[in-house]
Amino acid sequence: MIDLHMHSTASDGTDTPEKLITKCAKLNLQCSSITDHDTIDAQSQAAATAKKYGINYLTGVEFSVRHEGELHILGYGVDITDSGFAAELEALRESRLLRVDMILAKLAKVGIPITREDVMRNASGHTLGRPHVALALIEKGYAADFTEAFGKYLNEGGVAYVKRRKLDPEGAIALIRAAGGMSVLAHPKFIRTLSLEALIEDMRRMGLNGVEAYYPAHTDAEARRYENIAREKGLLVTAGSDYHGAMRMHSAIASEKRTSEYLEESVQKIMMKYL
Repeated sequence: MIDLHMHSTASDGTDTPEKLITKCAKLNLQCSSITDHDTIDAQSQAAATAKKYGINYLTGVEFSVRHEGELHILGYGVDITDSGFAAELEALRESRLLRVDMILAKLAKVGIPITREDVMRNASGHTLGRPHVALALIEKGYAADFTEAFGKYLNEGGVAYVKRRKLDPEGAIALIRAAGGMSVLAHPKFIRTLSLEALIEDMRRMGLNGVEAYYPAHTDAEARRYENIAREKGLLVTAGSDYHGAMRMHSAIASEKRTSEYLEESVQKIMMKYL
């Protein structure tokens, strides 16, 4: 089993990097990767823990990029000491902080006095996001759960929605490549597009290396379709759970257990390149 899509306390997960990789070791995963949003803060601790247990670990990150709707790109094997990569992540972190402050200002205007300190209490890492604001809303009694917090306040159309700075797809792919990594299109099921094949072809021309074909929300037919598109375009495929710990109670490490010959070949190629 592998899991190349997990989140820790460095972004919006609830397990520390050490705890998360320790769980991976207990599950005897062939390979794992923490892919926190717009940050590599977890990577040193994750890699050290993986080395301690003698298991394979890939450095990882996940970028939300500009698109009509959600489009995420995973980066694997990035050099976490690369200064240009680190500088761009710091700029994204600052933009997240600014966005949180703007959200809080909008909430205050409708009579919901939540402070940044309230939000920080729910965040173990340096990267703040809407899930941490949602936790504060729930804690203060302004929302019953995440669904209400996002639907009423934080999603597009909500009273406190604020757009945030995102890289464009080509910029994210180039940034990952410049740091020595490979880029993978995350959970294609959630991408709003008239033609997924055309979108993936455009991104392949930008330098995309793979597609996350195996993901818990993908049906068997969808997973096969995404794998076939990737194979036809000479791209690799990956698998991941999108584990967030208690932040998303329905997910579990390595919950994506499906495999294929092509997935196994792809993972071997990734491991040979980086491990």
